[in-house]
Amino acid sequence: LTLWVRRGFEPLDVRYGRWFHAGEYGFPLVFYFDGASAAFSLLAGLLLLATSRFSANYLHREPGFTRFYVVILVFAAGAQLLVLAGSLDLLFAGWELVGISSVLLVAFFHERAGPVRAAIRLLVTYRLCDVGLVLAAVLLHQSLHTTVFVDVFRTQRDHVAVGTSPLAPTTWVALALLVAAMGKSAQFPVGGWLPRAMEGPTASSAVFYGGLSVHAGVFLLVRAAPLYAGDSVATGATIVVGAATAIIATLSGQVSPDAKTSLAYATIAQVGLMFVECGLGLHRVALVHLSAHALLRYYQFLQTPSVLQSALER
Repeated sequence: LTLWVRRGFEPLDVRYGRWFHAGEYGFPLVFYFDGASAAFSLLAGLLLLATSRFSANYLHREPGFTRFYVVILVFAAGAQLLVLAGSLDLLFAGWELVGISSVLLVAFFHERAGPVRAAIRLLVTYRLCDVGLVLAAVLLHQSLHTTVFVDVFRTQRDHVAVGTSPLAPTTWVALALLVAAMGKSAQFPVGGWLPRAMEGPTASSAVFYGGLSVHAGVFLLVRAAPLYAGDSVATGATIVVGAATAIIATLSGQVSPDAKTSLAYATIAQVGLMFVECGLGLHRVALVHLSAHALLRYYQFLQTPSVLQSALER
């Protein structure tokens, strides 16, 4: 952090060599620190700290108390790895840790059938959409032999500077990343899992689907912005997906039967607008929107049980 400040807040690329070898190829351990990762990392740390403190009382004497904190710590590690990863390979590792911890917390009350069914649906959606992230990494490896963001972005800029066409698989890589982001951020047509994910503890719903996990897809689009910014097909698809999601989620929220489901649809709608902002190239606006929305929804999800209790007492 100190080095990043000394460099005038310029993107910081930190490499520690190869941590896994497969024949002549190795996956580099590389981290990338810039304004986007700094903002999201700080947001994740604050919300997870607040969740840990809130859950100490909220889940007191609840079966699975220790299990909840173990999964939260796994999620925290995955979130920070996702945000600070300097390559698509390393980002995928954090992406999967966030995904599996989300599934485990949706099924936290596994003695009931509802949470288990919701967790299975979430798992299937994640696995299908995560194929997009794997496909994007494979395409980059085949064309550039690396997925390190600094190297990929530099190559893309060099193509643009000399007036040649962008990388051949750019459109396919961008569309594959869009599919992965759609699954994690509950965008149309794969967003039906989010209202059902409210079966988990309120604390996990707040930090996962109000604050952090549901915004991971937006962060992925912000991180990959230099790769697809000039691609009309990818940006157009992002705008269409986000706009369709915002409209459908807004209409669905008007007829939702309970408070948490209404918040879930409101979250989906706002994240859809963030997709539109990314498609329009307004990535800083999307990042500010993400941070403000995450804080608001996190507070609203935590407050929901108290609001319902107060309404019943009246």
